[in-house]
Amino acid sequence: MKTIQLRNRAGFILLVPALVWIAGCASSSTKTQTGVEPAARELLDSVSARLGPAHTIQVEAEQKVAPPLGLGLPLDHGRIELAVERPNRFYAIQPAGRETREVAYDGKSLCIMYPGQRHYALEPMEADTIEQFAQLTDERFGFRPPVAELLASDMTAEFLQGVTSARVLGTESIGWTRCEHLRLEQEGMIVELWVGAKDRLPHRLLITCTDIQGKPTWNIRFSKWELNAPLDETLFSKRPAAGSLKVQMVKSR
Repeated sequence: MKTIQLRNRAGFILLVPALVWIAGCASSSTKTQTGVEPAARELLDSVSARLGPAHTIQVEAEQKVAPPLGLGLPLDHGRIELAVERPNRFYAIQPAGRETREVAYDGKSLCIMYPGQRHYALEPMEADTIEQFAQLTDERFGFRPPVAELLASDMTAEFLQGVTSARVLGTESIGWTRCEHLRLEQEGMIVELWVGAKDRLPHRLLITCTDIQGKPTWNIRFSKWELNAPLDETLFSKRPAAGSLKVQMVKSR
């Protein structure tokens, strides 16, 4: 399992379970998409048309990694809160007590904070879009922000990168919402997405890493989607409390 290493000057290493913060666990291959059925692309396009034009997006999710990553951290399950302001600002928090983690990006700087441990990393990084932000964090540090593909302006293009098969399996209920069930396959990974038949919003995302021992899964259920609602813009430039220790963020892979 990939991890992000935050190393301070004394050599202290914080191991971060990257699976909780990525929307995939396979390589970003560019294989042809001959197995993408028209209905699958149409379903993705309908979600992209719903989320793509929104100036702001706020959403909450309950997530669970199984089997647990085994790092002794309470990050394998629980809530994630996300906020995006177009074109290029991103914020996420994963409340987990002393292990709570925050990611703030204002278009120019990336700040990752552990407020309970009073550690943080701050790196200059300029990106014009959420897609570019996700790609740069992957290239420089070896992880992707949580569910960044869902929050991209062109969600269809982001989701279909490297996909060799995509099809709609039918309809089923997630909670009280009737959803269409989409399955996408690529080397090392299966992604399943449940989209509301009426609201065209994602209600569940299930990622299975097929090339990792035990085939770990990341199961996410979304709630409280808010599009174009006012949000606290200070989140994107949030910084740690005074006295926090700055550490260097190095690439995990």
